[in-house]
Amino acid sequence: MTRMRLVALALALGACGKKSDGGSAAAPELTGLAAVPANAEDVIGVDVSKLLDAPLLERAIDQLFLRNATLASEWQKIHESCKLSLGKQVKHVMLAIGPHPGTAPGTGPTLVVATGQLVESELATCIRAMVGQGGGDLTAKTVENRTLYSVKDGAKTFFFGFGRPDTVVSGSQEAYVALALGSGKKAPDEPELAKWVALADQHQPIWWAGKVDERISSGLVKQSKGKLPHGPIGMAGTLDPTAGAKLDVKIVMSSADDAKLLESFAKDQLAQLAMAAQLYKLGGVVNNVELSVDGTIVRLRVALTPDDVNQVLSALDGGGGAAQDAPPSQGSN
Repeated sequence: MTRMRLVALALALGACGKKSDGGSAAAPELTGLAAVPANAEDVIGVDVSKLLDAPLLERAIDQLFLRNATLASEWQKIHESCKLSLGKQVKHVMLAIGPHPGTAPGTGPTLVVATGQLVESELATCIRAMVGQGGGDLTAKTVENRTLYSVKDGAKTFFFGFGRPDTVVSGSQEAYVALALGSGKKAPDEPELAKWVALADQHQPIWWAGKVDERISSGLVKQSKGKLPHGPIGMAGTLDPTAGAKLDVKIVMSSADDAKLLESFAKDQLAQLAMAAQLYKLGGVVNNVELSVDGTIVRLRVALTPDDVNQVLSALDGGGGAAQDAPPSQGSN
């Protein structure tokens, strides 16, 4: 069941929810970052094969589907109909978030690029059969010599197409999926995004990179109460949850002076967080956080053992608290 949910998570990320004219010019083969439009603001890479048995990932997926029973039901049908196998048919997943429409950060169009042993005709056939059972439909049109599929299932619509035989690109906005499948500029062609991506170790189970939204950056400046003149401009990081949890985050500032100020501010915040964490017996966990500066980059690293992770999860589940830290009464033996 957990592996089915991981398939569901990987595919459903792009299925929550202007047409492009077809062209005659052949587009190059697209996979990974080469299938992400140049205007993407954030990208997240996931090595599915390294995460199949990661306890933290299982927990995250369980929590997601506890809150969205409809999503779980829909993608369980896809798993059963298409017989998707993790580590084989779905090996890598990349999530990209496009420019937001002037609302909240992170609300831009979402794109999912899944790579593995995927067969276009088989996937299209099984999805058509699946949605047809509920009165839905799958239609297709040509975009730059590629087939762009539109899937309607009740009130939900999503789109997908193949960038090359082993790579499927999917999303909830037709125009953005068409942009990904087209021959226009992609993420490696955007100098700023490419710079942030280069800071992330793409060999880790999970990695991410992207711009820091101006509203988030200015919000941090405001929160610092004058300690920070400027906020971060970019970010990259990795997470390895396969044995405990290893987190490595790189925050990019405009200048080395700003980076030193952010380090000082972050250390103050960590000291306050450590005191609060004592209430949940998590002070030792917070003390594992390491901060350092290298030029314009502030680096935050933390390595948690499986016991540390279990302690954090216990606190999140309500297992920790001030009562546990209270000293024994004088009448105790």
